[in-house]
This record gives sequence, structure tokens and C-alpha cells, in this order.
Amino acid sequence: MKLQITRCLLFAGILATAWNCSESSATQDSASSNTSSLQIPQNIVVSEPSYFYQLGSNYYVIAPTTMTVSDGSGKVIGTFNTSTGAIMSLSGEIIAINLDLSKMPVVAPAAPTKTLIAVDLDS
Repeated sequence: MKLQITRCLLFAGILATAWNCSESSATQDSASSNTSSLQIPQNIVVSEPSYFYQLGSNYYVIAPTTMTVSDGSGKVIGTFNTSTGAIMSLSGEIIAINLDLSKMPVVAPAAPTKTLIAVDLDS
């Protein structure tokens, strides 16, 4: 009798483990597909190709040469720590952690749509 109960519990444990492993893979796939379908707002302006990160309704742009972090309007709000993958505000608060730059979309500098002409008004 004890052997049958032990077998049933062992089988139930194996099924639960297999069920949990298959669910975590599906969750990871849906999270990566959400990142790739992320729409970058058109009003973000950068001077160099920069990484884009969205947390809720807040947008963050990470400049790769200086590792400064700006908000959606271009105001510098903090820095990015490459060893921890953390965005830290200027006051030292952690905004986000464990970020992987290689998985973030890149915002490219926008080229002017019209030809600009410089005019010297002093002459």
C-alpha cells in the first residue's frame, strides 16, 4: 500500500516539474516577443545610436559612449551601470536592474528631412 502511494506522489512530482518547466519557457518567449514589437515614439531625438528602454509609461534612452540615461524629453536623469545592468537616478535611486543592452532596441539619429541653408545676416 505504501509503495503505491509513493509511486503516485513521485509521478505527481514529475508531472508538476514538467508542467512548470514548459510554462516558464512560454513566458520567456512572450516576453522577448513583446520587446521586439515595442514601438519607439517618434519624438525621441538622439545624437548617436542609443538604447531604448520603456518601463511602464516612462521612456529611457541610454547613450552608449557616456552611459548617461535620459528621459523621453532628452533630460539627463541618471546613469547606466554596465556591471549590474542598472539604471540609477542622479539621486542614487535604482530605477531598473538586470538590463541587457544587447536585447534592447536601438534608436538611430534622425536625418533632417529638408535641406538646410545657412544665411549670414550680418552682411
